[in-house]
Amino acid sequence: MRSKPTPQPIATLSGHFIEDIAVGAEHTLAVTSNGDVFGWGNNADGQLGLGHTNTVRTPQLITSLSGKGIRKVRDNSIYQIK
Repeated sequence: MRSKPTPQPIATLSGHFIEDIAVGAEHTLAVTSNGDVFGWGNNADGQLGLGHTNTVRTPQLITSLSGKGIRKVRDNSIYQIK
């Protein structure tokens, strides 16, 4: 009998209210209520915007997007609300 995966809390995002999330084939972006964007997963092409190409196993704040008024992500595209 195979065990079934169960949802688990993500400690890095504890204390943040997630407003929006986008899931790609191998990576994820999440936007918090204050506009911070976190990314994790496969980053082979630098798609997470973290300045490197290492795989990221826990959500990392994408500092280059801080203060930009990000409110939505869709299909891993990022939208500002002005």
